[in-house]
Amino acid sequence: MAKVTVNKYDIIVLDAFKDGKRYRLSTNRKVTKRLLSWYSDHFEKEFDLLYNHKFKIKPTSYVTFREYGKIVLELTKQNRNQFSQKEETQRFNRLCETFGDMDIADIKVSHILRWQLDSGFAPKTIKNYRNIFNQIMELAHYDDIIKKNPLKFAKAPKKKTKDVKVFTLKDVRLLISESEGQLKNILLFNFFAGLRGSELIALRWDDIDFKNKIVRVDTRIRDGNEDETKSKRIRYLDMLPQCYEALKNQQRITGIKNDFVFVTQYGKGYNTPKTITEQIKILCKENFVEIGTLQTMRRTCNTLLKQYGLPTDWILDQMGHIEDGVNREHYTGRITPDLSEIGRVLA
Repeated sequence: MAKVTVNKYDIIVLDAFKDGKRYRLSTNRKVTKRLLSWYSDHFEKEFDLLYNHKFKIKPTSYVTFREYGKIVLELTKQNRNQFSQKEETQRFNRLCETFGDMDIADIKVSHILRWQLDSGFAPKTIKNYRNIFNQIMELAHYDDIIKKNPLKFAKAPKKKTKDVKVFTLKDVRLLISESEGQLKNILLFNFFAGLRGSELIALRWDDIDFKNKIVRVDTRIRDGNEDETKSKRIRYLDMLPQCYEALKNQQRITGIKNDFVFVTQYGKGYNTPKTITEQIKILCKENFVEIGTLQTMRRTCNTLLKQYGLPTDWILDQMGHIEDGVNREHYTGRITPDLSEIGRVLA
C-alpha cells in the first residue's frame, strides 16, 4: 500500500509500509492540485526523503559532483562556443580532482575555501573556475538536489592590485623603427588600434574601408576556430593616421594575394597569435626593451589614447569595452600629463 492522503489540517501525508511497518509521513505542505499530482508521480523518492530525514538516515544512493556536473555541461553547451566549452570542460575536470566523487549535497563552504587556499591558482584563475562551479551548484539548488549553494557563502580570494605593464613611448618608437616588413606594419597598426591578438589575426581586407578610414572588427580566431568577438558585438574603429599608414604598407604585401591582412610565412591566415607574440618578444630582447606581448601593445594603445586626452566613451568603443572600471583596472598604465602650463600658473 502506498498512497497520498490529506489530513484534517489539509496537509499532504505520504502513507506506505517500509520494512513491514506502516508509516504516515507529513510533508508539511498545504494541499493543492499541483502538489498532489507531484507527490503521486514522485511518491517513492519523496517518501524515502521524508523517512531518511525523520530517522536521520543518510541515503545509500547519492549524486556525485562529477555525475551532475557532466549533465550541466551538456545541457548548457549551446550557450558557449566550441572553444569556451572546451575551456569549461577542462576546468570542470580539474575541479573533479577534488570534488568529483563527493556527494554534491555534502560539499560545504569549508571545502570550497580549502580548495581555493590549496589550489595554488591566482585570484583571477580561481574566479574563472568559480564560474562553472557556481553554475553547477546553482542548478543543483534549483533542482532541489541541495538545500543551498555553498559558493554564495564562500568568498572568492581578493585580487592583488598590481601595476599595468605598458611600453613607454620611447619603447614604441624604438620597436617600430627596429622592425621591418609585416612585423613593422603589425606594430605600427596595433600600437594605435589596440586589437586583441585573436581579432588582429582575423582581420580581412574587406574589413578595411580606406575611403572612410574605418576598420570593422566582427570576428576573432582562437586555435583555428572563428567566432564572434569577446564582447559579442561588431565594432568600428576610427583609423588613426598610424593605422592608415601601416595598412597601406601591408596592402602592398598581402592586399592582392590573400584574404587576410596579416599572414604566416606560408601565406596563410594564423590559427593563433602566438607566433606574432614570439616575434615581438624576440624584438624586445634584441633591443633591450622589457619583454611585452600583443596584450601589452593593447594596453599601451589604451594608455596612449588616455594620455592624449581622447574622450573616454570613444576609447571604450575603440577597445571594445563597456565599462571604464575594467579599462582602468586592467588596461591603463601610468599616465604622465603635461604639467608645464599649470606649473607656470603656480610659479
